[in-house]
Amino acid sequence: MKTVADAIEQKTAVIGIIGLGYVGLPLACAFADKGFKVVGFDISAPKVESLNQGISSIVDVCDEDLSRVINAGRFQATIDQARLPECDAVFICVPTPVSKNKEPDLSYVITESKVIATYLRPGQIVILESTTYPGTTQEIVCPILEQSNLKAGKDFF
Repeated sequence: MKTVADAIEQKTAVIGIIGLGYVGLPLACAFADKGFKVVGFDISAPKVESLNQGISSIVDVCDEDLSRVINAGRFQATIDQARLPECDAVFICVPTPVSKNKEPDLSYVITESKVIATYLRPGQIVILESTTYPGTTQEIVCPILEQSNLKAGKDFF
């Protein structure tokens, strides 16, 4: 039986990136440049359409680099989170704006964790890439993901 570790080593793993902003889009392109198939998720349909046309939304990713990974069939952007089960590893790269009290607003992280829990399948890896305080993954994200009836460290990682 092929594991996610095997798929990563063989570059057959599908990488999901949720949030295609200044963190998510460069990460998606980096994985695609290394030969992985990447599905990028964003809530903005106009942004997704532009990205799929090879038009970057951020300075750190030029249109030529984006077009190259699209034309190679290694990157596709979508608003359809029902495609999450296709992904072997899912990176959460959503905004964590700072509140007036200088605390991170975790509402986007919480919302996306709930969506992932809906589609979570055994063997998947979920990585919180959003900027937040230590403990967020264990204290906030894992309990939400475990509402899927899958156990962190056993069924998903």
